[in-house]
Amino acid sequence: MLLPLLAAALLVLAARPIHAAPSGDSSYIAMQVPDLPRAMRFFQDVMHCAPIDPAADMSQTALLDCGNGTVVALAIATGRGHPPVHAPPNVIPTDDALATASWLRANHLRIIGRPERVSEGPGMDEIVVTFLTPWGQPLQLVSHVGALPVDTRLAAQ
Repeated sequence: MLLPLLAAALLVLAARPIHAAPSGDSSYIAMQVPDLPRAMRFFQDVMHCAPIDPAADMSQTALLDCGNGTVVALAIATGRGHPPVHAPPNVIPTDDALATASWLRANHLRIIGRPERVSEGPGMDEIVVTFLTPWGQPLQLVSHVGALPVDTRLAAQ
């Protein structure tokens, strides 16, 4: 009984997100969130991002370093508190979108659809996984995998 639990725990630890941008490019993601403390906890505890200036006043906005030049800027949403449903999701680069998605699923986040491989254009051969934040905002994980096959067993929740 203990062996399957230990194996599952090791699998979850091995699938922790890796923050390096796949192409070495830096990215800046600006997001409006309904609850800044909750969003901060998500990005720090689940995505392993760190506040850029922990001494700064984070009552209305926060900047987080998510690795290799990826900066997430969070601000309290004004008005109704949610971005329009038709707005395209923000993209978070990662070394391995599938492993990071498994980590998110283990942390009870909803994965939308199946992983997709971009088959043409500037993002050719990138893997894209869409998920929902705890407050319901869609985000996408993107990683470059070259000629590796896409494992589509990571189904929608």
